[in-house]
Amino acid sequence: MPLKHRTAVVIWSVVATLVAAIALASAVLVWRGEREANAEAEDRAARFISGAEAALNRSLLGVDVVLAGMGELLESAVRPDRTLDAATATRLLRGVEHRNLMMRNLLVLGPDGRVVAAAQPESGRMGLPLMPEFVQGVLQQPAPQMAISRPLLNFTTSERSLYFARPLQLPDGTRGVAVAEMPVSLMATLLAPAAEVPGLQVTLERDDGRLLAAVPANELRMGERLEPPLAGAALNGKPMRTAGRLDGEPAIVLARPTLYSSVMVAASIPLAAALREYAHERLVILSVAAAFALFIVGVGGLTHWHFAGLERARREIAQSKTVLDQALGAMTDGFLLCDAQDRVLAWNGRYVELFPWLKDVIAPGVPFLQLAEAGAQALVPHGDEAARKAWVDMRLAIRRKGHGMYELDWGNGIVIDAVERPTPDGGTVTVIRDITAGERELARAKAAAEAANESKSRFLAAMSHEMRTPLNAVLGMNRLMLKTPLTDEQRRYAQMIRSSGQALLELINDILDLSKVEAGRMGLEIVDFSPAAVVENVVSLLTPRAQSKSLTLDLHLPRGLPPALRGDPTRLRQVLLNLVGNALKFTEQGGVEVKVSHRPAAEGKVELSIAVRDSGIGIAPEALSKLFERFVQADDSTARRYGGTGLGLAISAEIVNLMGGRIQVHSQAGAGSTFEVVLALPPGDASQLAPVDAVQETMPAPLAGGLHILVAEDNDVNQILIQALLKDMGHHCDIVDNGRDAVRKVQHGHYDLVLMDIQMPEMDGDAATRAIRSLPGAAAHVPVIALTANAMLEDRETYLRSGMDDYVLKPVNPGQLSAAIARVVG
Repeated sequence: MPLKHRTAVVIWSVVATLVAAIALASAVLVWRGEREANAEAEDRAARFISGAEAALNRSLLGVDVVLAGMGELLESAVRPDRTLDAATATRLLRGVEHRNLMMRNLLVLGPDGRVVAAAQPESGRMGLPLMPEFVQGVLQQPAPQMAISRPLLNFTTSERSLYFARPLQLPDGTRGVAVAEMPVSLMATLLAPAAEVPGLQVTLERDDGRLLAAVPANELRMGERLEPPLAGAALNGKPMRTAGRLDGEPAIVLARPTLYSSVMVAASIPLAAALREYAHERLVILSVAAAFALFIVGVGGLTHWHFAGLERARREIAQSKTVLDQALGAMTDGFLLCDAQDRVLAWNGRYVELFPWLKDVIAPGVPFLQLAEAGAQALVPHGDEAARKAWVDMRLAIRRKGHGMYELDWGNGIVIDAVERPTPDGGTVTVIRDITAGERELARAKAAAEAANESKSRFLAAMSHEMRTPLNAVLGMNRLMLKTPLTDEQRRYAQMIRSSGQALLELINDILDLSKVEAGRMGLEIVDFSPAAVVENVVSLLTPRAQSKSLTLDLHLPRGLPPALRGDPTRLRQVLLNLVGNALKFTEQGGVEVKVSHRPAAEGKVELSIAVRDSGIGIAPEALSKLFERFVQADDSTARRYGGTGLGLAISAEIVNLMGGRIQVHSQAGAGSTFEVVLALPPGDASQLAPVDAVQETMPAPLAGGLHILVAEDNDVNQILIQALLKDMGHHCDIVDNGRDAVRKVQHGHYDLVLMDIQMPEMDGDAATRAIRSLPGAAAHVPVIALTANAMLEDRETYLRSGMDDYVLKPVNPGQLSAAIARVVG
C-alpha cells in the first residue's frame, strides 16, 4: 500500500475510533441518565405510596373504630321501652363527629334504610344518596365489616362524599346500619403530598375498580370503574411499566392494598414526566458529543490535508533530488570530494574525463597530494623536478585557502575552471567545469529544490498553528469540565476525551519533529546536564503508568556515574520517554528495567549507555529490519491492539544519530525486548547544570495577592481558558483582542506581566512587543511572555529577538505557564 494511503488509513482510523468512542460514551451517559431518572421517579413514588398507605390505614381504621363503637355509644340514648331517644342519639353523634375532623356526619339507619339519628339534622329531613342495594348489602353481611360506597353527591352540600357503613344492633333488637360520611375533598388531603412529586397521579380505588378519590382531582371520572381493576401481583407495591390509571399513557405504576381489602391506593408517574427533568441534561450531553465529533472529523480532515500536502512536498523534493543526481551524473562538470584529512572520498566520471592522467591514480583514500603530483607530471612534462614541485606547492597553497579558484588552459580552446569550497566537517569539495559550457540548468534545479523546502516549512508552520489553536480549546475546556461536579461515569468519559486530545497533540508533535529532521532543522542545545537526573526524571514520570498496569519499573544507576556531561538533555529525555513508554505499552506482565552504565571513550569523552529491558511481547526477527522506519510498526495486529503511528522510534533514531550515537535493539518474539542507546559525550561542569524540565499537568497553588496581568488574545474560547487558568493561579487579568489595544493598555496602566498571542488583528504580537519596548518609562520593561500556537524553533527565536522574555506553546500546560511566569517575574 502506498505511504499516502497508509497515512490516510491511520488518520481516518484514529478519527473513526475517537468518534465511535464519543458516540459510545454519549449513549452510555444518556442510557445511565434515563435509567437513573426512572429509578429516582420509582423511588419517589414508592416513598409516597408507602406514606399514603399508612395515612389511609390510620384514617380508615379510625372510621371503622367509630362505627364499631356506635352500639355502645347509643346505650345511653335508649329509653326503658328499648326505643331510641332520637334527640339524645343526635347529641351523642354530634359530639363524636366534632371530635373527628375527617367526618362530616354520623348517622344511624333503620332496617328500611331510613335515618333514625344523625349528627347533621338536614340528613334526617333530606335522607342519604345511598342506594338501597348498598344498605341491604351491609345489613346482610354474615360477619360485620366496614363497607365503602362509591363517591356520591350529597344533597345538602352539593359535593361528593364517601359513605362508610357497618351493621349495628338497634336497642329494639332489629339490625340497623351505622354510617359515617367523609367528603372526597377531605379524603384527598391524605393524598395531597403527591403534588410535591412532579407528574405523580394518585388514585384511591375499590377492589371493583371504582375510583373513590384522585390527586390531582378528576371530577369527570369520579366513581367510574377503572380498567383493569387492581388485584393480585399488581398490589405488591413494586414499580410496573403499564398504562396510567387515569390517562392511559405509558407510566410507572405502583399499587398497595390498605388494611381493608376492598380499598387500595395506586400511584402513577408518566414516563415522559419522569424524564422531563433529565431532558435538558440529555440535550447538553448530545450537543457536546456532537460538537466533539464534528471537531475531531474536522481535525482529521485538516490532518489528512496536511499529510497530503506533506506527501506532495516530499515527492517534489525527491523528484528534485533525482533530477539533481541525474544532472550531476550527466553534467559536463567534474566533481571531487575529499575528507578532513584531504583524502579522496568520491568523484564523478566527468572529473576523470577532464583529468585523464588520474584514471590509474584516483581511488578512495588516496591523498590529494598524490593527485597534485600526478597533475604536475602531466602538465609540466618538460620541467625538472624543481618545476614540478613548484607547481604542486602552488596548487596546494590555493587549496589551503579553503575557497580557492584557479584556471587551466589546455591550449586547444578548452579552459578548465576549478572551484573549491570547505564542507562543514572540514573536508573539501571541488567542482571542475569547462567554462565554455553553461551552468544555468544546475542553478535552476538547485533553486527549485530550495523553494520546495521553504514551501514545506511554511506549510508546516501554518498547520502547526491552525491545529494547535482549536486543540488548545478542546484540552482547556476539558480541563475546566473536569474541575466541575461530575458523576463517576461522566468523569471517566471526560478523561477519555482528554486522553484522546493528548494523543492527538503527541501525534502533531511527532510530525513536527519528523519534519524538522527531514529539513535538517532539528538542532541540539548543548549544555551541562546530570545524566542521573534525566533518567530519574523519566522513570518518575512513567511510574504511575506502570503502577496502573501492575508492572514494576526499576532503575539501576552505577556507582561513579559522572555528575555532569555535555549534551542535549531535552532530546535525550525525549528518546528515553519514548523507549520506556513503548516498553510499558507492550508489556502486560512482569515489568521494565532501566539500566545505566558508562565507560571511558576516545578524546576524553564518556560513553554513556542506557538500556531499557522489558518482559513484553517481543519482536519477530523479520520485523527488526524495519523497526526504525517511519509510520511502521512490527505488524498490523500490533497497531490494532496497542495503537500508535510508528513515528516514535523513527524520530528517536534520528535524534540519537544527530547526537553522534547509536540505538540498537535485541528482541525475541514472546520473550521481551531490550533497546540500548549509546552516546559518546564530553564531561561537563557540575556547577553549571541545566535544570531537568518536568511536564507538569497539575495546577500550582494560588498565589496570595496575585499579579495584575494583561492578556492579548483574539480567540473567544482561549480568552475564557486563560482567564480561568490565571484565576486558579491567584492572578487578576484584563483581556484585549488585538496588539494595538495591548500597547495602549500597557502605556496607560500598570501591569506586572503581559501574555501576548502572536497572530492577532490590527497589530500582531511581535509588532506589539516591539512597540511596548519603545514606550517611555517603566512601561517599556514590563515582562512579556509569548502565548502562541507557532511551534517551530525559529519562531521562538524570532519572538525573543523582538523583546519577549519567554515563550509558552499552545495547548497551554498550566504547570509550564506557571513556571514561565515565575521565571520572568522573579
